[in-house]
Formats: sequence, structure tokens, C-alpha cells
Amino acid sequence: MLSRLSMAYMAGPLAEMGIGRGKIGFLLSVLQFEGIVQEELTNRLCIDRAATARALQALEDQGLVRREEDREDRRKKRVFSTDKARALQPKLMEMLTRHNEALFSGLTRSEQDQFLDMLDRLVDNLRVAVEGGSR
Repeated sequence: MLSRLSMAYMAGPLAEMGIGRGKIGFLLSVLQFEGIVQEELTNRLCIDRAATARALQALEDQGLVRREEDREDRRKKRVFSTDKARALQPKLMEMLTRHNEALFSGLTRSEQDQFLDMLDRLVDNLRVAVEGGSR
């Protein structure tokens, strides 16, 4: 529910920037980890390879990212942001700041930190369960 509401909150601003809802995580990760290997991006976002490839192709078609073969291992693709994506970064960060302000409204800083810590622990728990095969 929280994820769907977050996407609904950001849908308008993302549409104004020409970014599809499902692409924001990819774009933010590429902006944060310039030159990230496509496989690492897949793992970081817990998305399957095919979905990652489709999202990156869409972002590439929009001129927001570019992919290059890794110089040391040609089987790997590195993903880089473009000038166009970097120009959008301040707007993206402003949108995320407004989102977080709405999300955490009425919570103290301590409550916010506690909530984020618990979310990190829940994610870690599920990651271990998925990787260990204990579903």
C-alpha cells in the first residue's frame, strides 16, 4: 500500500519530467552510482534481468542513460547518466524531498530513524530468506 501511494504521489511530477513510474529507481541508481554494471543494478533493485533491460532501453531511448561495454569484461554493460538526466536530478531530488516530508509528517526525527532502521532490517530479513531459498 505504501509503495502504491508513493507512486501515486510522484506520478504527476514524474510525468511532467517524462519519466515513467517504474523507471525512477533505475534512474536514481544510475545517477548515484555512475557507471554501475547492469547486473549490479538488477541486484541492487531486486528486479529481474529482463525488466532491467527493458527499463534501461526505455531510459536510453529517452536519452537519459547510455550503456557501454565494460573495458575489462565485454560481457558486462556499464550504465551512465546523460547530461539530460543530470539536468533533471535537482527536480527529482526536490520531488523526493517533498515526498519524504509528506510521508514523515507528524513523526519525530527519532521515529523516522527508527522506522527506516526497521525497514532496512525487514529488507535484510527477506533478502536472506530469498537468497537462502527458505520461502
